[in-house]
Amino acid sequence: MALYPPTSGLFDTWINNKPESKLELIDGQLMVGNSLTGSRLLLRQILQGRRAEAAIALAPIETWLQALAAGYGLTLPPTGSHLEILNHLGEQIADVEFTPEALQAGRAEKTWAHHRIHQQLTMDSFRLANEVGCESLGRDFAMRLGDNGFTPDLIFYKSQGLNQLFSYFLSGPAELVIEILMPGHEAADRSIKFDDYQAAGVPEYWLIDPEEQQVEFYRLVEGQYQRHQPDSDGHYRPSSIPGLAFRPDALWQEDEDDNPLESKTFKVEQSVEGFQRVHTEEGPQWGSLLFIPNIQLLPVLIAFEEYISWSPRAKFEFIEGKPLIGSTPGTRNVLAMLLMTFGLESAVKLLPPQAWIEGLRQRLEWEQHDAERKAEWWTLARQAAERLRTHFSLEQLGVIGDLTMPQPLNYWSDITLVYWEKFDESWKAFDVLRDIDPDLRIDLLEFQPEWLTADQLWQIERHLVEL
Repeated sequence: MALYPPTSGLFDTWINNKPESKLELIDGQLMVGNSLTGSRLLLRQILQGRRAEAAIALAPIETWLQALAAGYGLTLPPTGSHLEILNHLGEQIADVEFTPEALQAGRAEKTWAHHRIHQQLTMDSFRLANEVGCESLGRDFAMRLGDNGFTPDLIFYKSQGLNQLFSYFLSGPAELVIEILMPGHEAADRSIKFDDYQAAGVPEYWLIDPEEQQVEFYRLVEGQYQRHQPDSDGHYRPSSIPGLAFRPDALWQEDEDDNPLESKTFKVEQSVEGFQRVHTEEGPQWGSLLFIPNIQLLPVLIAFEEYISWSPRAKFEFIEGKPLIGSTPGTRNVLAMLLMTFGLESAVKLLPPQAWIEGLRQRLEWEQHDAERKAEWWTLARQAAERLRTHFSLEQLGVIGDLTMPQPLNYWSDITLVYWEKFDESWKAFDVLRDIDPDLRIDLLEFQPEWLTADQLWQIERHLVEL
């Protein structure tokens, strides 16, 4: 059997059955599209598109050998080199019958209404929230409740004792949380999130069902959610945001004569004068922690600070046969957190065992020839630096990343060039560098400490090599 589906099949699965683009932390697990099924489906899609080597690079070979043996009921020899152990496992997999798991996250053909409503509410709330003394935040902004990180479709917050705003998340319950149901993804919104929002004290929780064309309004009363109905004029007025009214019927009306600059759904009945945006506090943010995932045979809980530091924007794309989550580093981070969520013993069951055998052989071969590979990469790095000096007169250039580190290059390694001078046309540099090696990623990084990740700063401080 084929170890990986053809690219066309991967694309069809990605388009028709990918999980909803949501990355949340619930009970220490990375939850994708509201369910662990969605998490497991995304993990399989990343493994199939990027191959086993992408995951193998993130944990020690010994751990992968143990995972492969445990996941497929193989026996490990008491001693031997990595290659000898791998050969021993390879002899046993001929008797293994691989059956792909039946994973389905939702029904992608019915997501248009969800996206249309989300866009409408986002635009309407952004225009009017300040008028009632609050702000609205969208999908990629996390709401921290305990050690969980939720990313509702829309939240309103006032920061008047109930919560505190940080750069990348809201700590504490928002005054109003809105979730838009999507076919195949409803369970978490109606159960897990309902209970957690209630326990954390979210005053208003709205569930919008595009298929049934209805909105369920839940208001916290003495610690319990009670369902409320709109007033006699058809508007619902949340108790937590005085002066704001919502017209649910407008969600289902598509009028070509609507003014796109006016809010269809929200209405301000009593404005707040002199509103000022809340100052954000410092706290964990993208890249604030070193990327050192703890990937083991069995699941490992992800800390909230790790989730905020490693989780990219939940933008799911499929480019050149590979899933891309926000960026290449973002995809790597999501893959690592999914491996932590499921553990390697479970993760290996998503690909045929021969795929892991071949991936491990590839890693051993790369490590065996690491000196030659690094020598080739150094030649390319110097060639890239010379082009930058010729075309843009850059003088001070350096290299960071795995190329300057003692460990071998791996699937995620690249050449990262650092420059210090002001360079207003940096976007042009990528055209200059693109054809050096089509199979190698060359990144260009300006030295601005306030914008660099903890990994980048650490590498610049300790392992930078000037060219």
